[in-house]
Amino acid sequence: MDFKIEVNNSSVDVREGETLLTALRRQGIKVPTLCHMNRFSPTGACRLCVVEVEGKRDLITSCSFPVEKGMKVFTNTQRVIKARKLIVEMLLSNHPDDCLYCERNGNCELQWLADEMNVKERKFFAKKNPYFPDGSSTSVFRDPAKCVLCSRCVRICEETQLVTAIDFISRGNQIRVNSAFNKGLNVSSCINCGQCIMVCPTGALTDISHLEKVQAAMDKKKKEVIFFVSPSVTVSMAEHFGLKPDKDLNGLVCAALKKIGASKVFDLGLASDLNIQDEARLLAMRLKNGAKGPMFSSCCPGWVKYVEEFRPELIPSLAVSKSPQQIFGKLLKTWYTKQEKVLPDNIYSVAVMPCVGKKYEASREEMTHKGISEVDAVLTVRELMRMMRTNGIDVRNLEPMPFDEPFSGSSAAAWKLGYSGGKAEAIAMELFENMKASAKETFKFSQPKNLAGRKESKVTIGKNTYGFAWVSGIEKADSYINQLIAEGRDDIHYVEVMACLEGCAGGGGQPINRIPEKPRNRKKICQEMEKLNPWKIPAENPALEKLNRSLKNSPEQETPETYFHTHFQQRDVVK
Repeated sequence: MDFKIEVNNSSVDVREGETLLTALRRQGIKVPTLCHMNRFSPTGACRLCVVEVEGKRDLITSCSFPVEKGMKVFTNTQRVIKARKLIVEMLLSNHPDDCLYCERNGNCELQWLADEMNVKERKFFAKKNPYFPDGSSTSVFRDPAKCVLCSRCVRICEETQLVTAIDFISRGNQIRVNSAFNKGLNVSSCINCGQCIMVCPTGALTDISHLEKVQAAMDKKKKEVIFFVSPSVTVSMAEHFGLKPDKDLNGLVCAALKKIGASKVFDLGLASDLNIQDEARLLAMRLKNGAKGPMFSSCCPGWVKYVEEFRPELIPSLAVSKSPQQIFGKLLKTWYTKQEKVLPDNIYSVAVMPCVGKKYEASREEMTHKGISEVDAVLTVRELMRMMRTNGIDVRNLEPMPFDEPFSGSSAAAWKLGYSGGKAEAIAMELFENMKASAKETFKFSQPKNLAGRKESKVTIGKNTYGFAWVSGIEKADSYINQLIAEGRDDIHYVEVMACLEGCAGGGGQPINRIPEKPRNRKKICQEMEKLNPWKIPAENPALEKLNRSLKNSPEQETPETYFHTHFQQRDVVK
């Protein structure tokens, strides 16, 4: 039921049960916060969102206080502004003075708050936090000295990802966020999803950067530096620079990398097509052999690591296909080097991805060939944008350039891997193409059922109907798997799991912002790009057909398993 309250002497409509913060923001009234996150229950811990309510002696936290009939709220009194400013000044009292060198300089919420609260000098001097940075992880860099104890990272790691790799330790003025037993993140239960980075308001959590070593490799010119770019990356670039999907987005990113100094730039979408073909083939074999339970996707490194650490009983059900990144890395260091008659040691391969977990994936010992890493470096979207700024590249004023041969094209299905549910549909399409009894049969994916954040759909092939499901976020995935087991369901044959909400569109390597609509917008751009692609399934991609033919005719007669398959293992970590 709607009713009215008074805000700053004006009448506004509110909804029963909502918090004051929600009501105020809907009216366009900006209220600062540090601890608040959408979808999470409010804590009021940072107290920056305080407002004055007539009849209340103390200021109240608007994020946790529900609206009430007859309320008179004041958001901009001197008392409120002074309280907020004092909190920011206290946070700055022991914060490091290295903003100019910080990864989040210019995109730091504490910096923004200091500016908004008109903080012009240090009024309080507290002892600096004596905590050392933790760079032990392959993906996430932690600097506890910059932590403002907002609890966002702790909550998303525990509630959304079920991992609890970090938590509060000690008490009083010694309280801080740390990993279990004060060990490094590399031995913790961290799954390297990077969602903690995405919600951190300061530079306390950032990614392990490969930018300098990639730039050094290009400057030395001792090796051929080859970039391969995920379709998801071009979507994020389009969003960031305000480019329409009808632009040659791939061509612009390719041109930018060539300007920076890349020897060659390839389309990772071709490896996505290979991955789709291989997983569909594995699923068809599984169905033919009557295997029990669904097959789970394995291209998300965060999900794979979660299974290895927390659900090892699911390892036999993981698709043994390598991710597109690792398929491409293997092809580059084996098949491509033979074709070009160069040594693998003379190739420096760089993947550009929307995911920090891909840095971890590239470092796995299973992802090496004769002691040589299949992928030498992984850049996130953030790192790519920084590299462009450093090199003075303006994408909007570039002439598009085509990807280099022989990895120069992908089907529309490759774009589907950029968002949650896309891969499940791509696998269903490929399975249908492989198993349909007649050319007259047409592919039809049933209207997805939305089951509390998990979606299911069916596809009929001949006389058989197969179930596909997709879910993003580890908590939802774990809950869904438990539900499948508890109900003894056998009508779901394939489950796509992405560790990050909305899949790669909300990946831990994407640009950092607090706008929840961004991942959904990226999904829409992916779908627009799908429509523009004339090749709807991998089988229609001429570049893929040519590559498959070459692989079959190679003198070594290597099987698909040589290039496309890997294995997984149970991992014991500090929990």
